[in-house]
Amino acid sequence: MVKKAPAPAKKAAKKRAPGRTEKNVVTVDGRDRRPWALASKERLLAAATEEIAEVGFERARLAEIADRAQMTPGSVYTWFANKEELFRAALEDAFDAQLLSNVRALEKLPADSAPWLVKIASLVPRNSDDDDFTNAQKLLVETYYASWRDPLARDVLSSRVREHFALYVKIIEEAKEEGSIVVSLDTEMLASLFLGIAMGLALVGMAGVPRTEPVNWLAIGTLVDQVVRPK
Repeated sequence: MVKKAPAPAKKAAKKRAPGRTEKNVVTVDGRDRRPWALASKERLLAAATEEIAEVGFERARLAEIADRAQMTPGSVYTWFANKEELFRAALEDAFDAQLLSNVRALEKLPADSAPWLVKIASLVPRNSDDDDFTNAQKLLVETYYASWRDPLARDVLSSRVREHFALYVKIIEEAKEEGSIVVSLDTEMLASLFLGIAMGLALVGMAGVPRTEPVNWLAIGTLVDQVVRPK
């Protein structure tokens, strides 16, 4: 008598945790999380931004950030491995916000008629319609500081710094193409110069140096334009 081969074993159905469905679970950073939990991460980043803007990158404390976010210090580790990772994420988040603000400021200008110096002026951390420095603008300065002092932060933030610098490079290149700047002048040198002026003004402004009205920069701008314009 020929024996029948045993029927293949049925695969056990994958058990799903009670209450867990594809609709109420999302994957973030390789881990499953509830969508409502994402709000806690946003609160942490916002709180970290406020704390760093108020006391600086080196003096910011995890306990104070958790308190601002109305969370326990231990809950921070749900999203971030340590304090440094949270701080770098906050700097990166604020830097992105400031880059977006700069891009939007450029988009408001007439594409073909705005002088290149006006475009450069639109990239300053504190824009003319700001009553004071915003948290994002303060963290823009902190980002440069952290990139200088913290090697780990430099690895994370270097791409953002390059994006910021690239905005200046693009304006200079376009001004050369339209004949507003002498072609022989080094593009990156000019971009570094104007970026340095903007960041320097932001730094002294945050330190309490009185702000110069934008209209008072017109005379200097006219002189700069005359120097770099082809004769």
